[in-house]
Amino acid sequence: MKRLNCILMAMVLMVGGTAVGQINIPGGSISKPPLPPAKKCKTCGKTVNDCQYKGHHPPQKKCKTCGKVVNDCQYKGKHPKAPEVYDVAFTCNAYDADLYIDGEYVGVANTTWTLNDGSHKVKVVADYYDDYSTTIKVKKNKTAFDLTLTEKTDAESQYMLAVNYYEGRSGFPQNYSEAVKRYLNAANKGHAEAQNWAGYCYHYGHGVTKDDTEAVNWFYKAAEQGNASAQRRLGLCYENGWGVTQNYTEAVKWLRKAAEQGHAGAQCNLGWCYEKGHGVTQSYTEAVNWYRKAAEQGHATAQNNLGYCYHHGNGVTQSYTEAVYWYRKAAEQDDARAQCNLGYCYDKGNGVTQSYTEAVMWYRKAAEQGNAHAQNNLGICYDEGNGVTQSYTEAVNWYRKAAEQGNANAQNNLGLCYESGHGVTKDYTEAVNWYRKAAEQGYANAQCNLAFCYEKGQGVTKSYDEAAKWYRKSAEQGFARAQNNLGWFYYNGYGVTQSYTEAVKWLRKAAEQKYAAAQCTLGYCYEKGLGVTKSETEAVKWYRKSADQGWAGAQNNMGVCYELGIGVNKDKQEAIKWYRKAAEQGSTDAKNNLKRLAY
Repeated sequence: MKRLNCILMAMVLMVGGTAVGQINIPGGSISKPPLPPAKKCKTCGKTVNDCQYKGHHPPQKKCKTCGKVVNDCQYKGKHPKAPEVYDVAFTCNAYDADLYIDGEYVGVANTTWTLNDGSHKVKVVADYYDDYSTTIKVKKNKTAFDLTLTEKTDAESQYMLAVNYYEGRSGFPQNYSEAVKRYLNAANKGHAEAQNWAGYCYHYGHGVTKDDTEAVNWFYKAAEQGNASAQRRLGLCYENGWGVTQNYTEAVKWLRKAAEQGHAGAQCNLGWCYEKGHGVTQSYTEAVNWYRKAAEQGHATAQNNLGYCYHHGNGVTQSYTEAVYWYRKAAEQDDARAQCNLGYCYDKGNGVTQSYTEAVMWYRKAAEQGNAHAQNNLGICYDEGNGVTQSYTEAVNWYRKAAEQGNANAQNNLGLCYESGHGVTKDYTEAVNWYRKAAEQGYANAQCNLAFCYEKGQGVTKSYDEAAKWYRKSAEQGFARAQNNLGWFYYNGYGVTQSYTEAVKWLRKAAEQKYAAAQCTLGYCYEKGLGVTKSETEAVKWYRKSADQGWAGAQNNMGVCYELGIGVNKDKQEAIKWYRKAAEQGSTDAKNNLKRLAY
């Protein structure tokens, strides 16, 4: 049967038109079993028959950098080496230069930038320098590059470079020596402002040895070109004799040229010349005219000076209100003199409501800037407790600051502190030291105080001759206390030939200034006929002036006059009144006289 089936199958395969794989058998059919699935390559996924390697691929080499099969790797397993990165430092002689790297602006040249190794195109651009281009090669041992630019040599470029060095701006270090080199380069090419600044450097010794003659040379060159600043400075040189023979006329000539160009500083200086009569006929009116021009431009010194003119009525109608207006404008610009003057107005209530607190505020602002007058005035405020807690120690502190600057008033005040022991240990020798410093400057108060030290032998060997000398210096300046004391020396013959006539002369000068002690002594001279024709009426007149000021000696003498009828009608009650006034001040003579009349 098996054999028959095989024959039948073979016959079917050979008969055309009959489906292959199926045998028609009466009563049913027999199907061919399916073929097994084709085996696939585990590497490429193709059937084994279609695989190039019939399912047996050789091992695939992978890229060590990206991990892909070498054939699939963009670089076939040979990636290029990653670039090294370095911090590259650039230094440039043009401090504000702009740096371009590979065509891109990166910032200022004097700094450090991060760059890959290799070649880079570098360009540097800076004002007043020629452009600079180069190619650099960055590598491990080459990360610093010096970019040296060449300065432009035209006058304006040299001048601007000089300004940068002088002022330390635009990234440049301040360097007067480098500045003056370039000022001179530009000045020698005829640049007027550079000539002016070259003169300035020589005048102040900035970057060069101070030389006023050379300064004048450069100021003159610039001034001749019409440079207003140089004209002013040349004028100041003539005014003060810096580098030239002092000549006020020449000073005014150059100051006027600058002032007429609207230079505020020159206008102020010209105003000063008119105020003092330097090189022109003295004229407060013209001084005010020029001060005002400068003040209206905001020039602080001119504003202060104009305020001073209003304060004292020089060239304008006196007005404390206007004085304060101009002082304040200057003070708010930190002008120390104006701050001191404004403080004084508050101190005295001139043009403003009186306020010691405001006075102290403005005095302090000026004092902290080193203004000696303000330091002395602030010392007085501490001395007297005006606007601050009273403190002799603080007073001495400020007096000393001013005194060490040569302020005569402060030197005298410091001497008073040493004499009295206020804020310092009492020391007559130190008192004399400071009185002498002020006295030798011609300060009348200190001359009188120094004379008193010689009279009493305080801190110096007692000497009426020295005392008389210093009293005379002070008295001749109109200082009333010294006039009184010199009169007393003539009255007694201390250090001078005794002379009632001379005594009366000096006593009268002091008495007419309402100095009470002198009025009393002058009254006595009239009562006794010493150095003047005797006159009891005149005696009473001067006694009364002195007594009305509270001078105990004169009050006692008025009592005597009323008791005895000297120059007035006798009047016991008036006598008692005046004796009592003197007695209440501690006058022993008056107490005895009052006791005698009571019985």
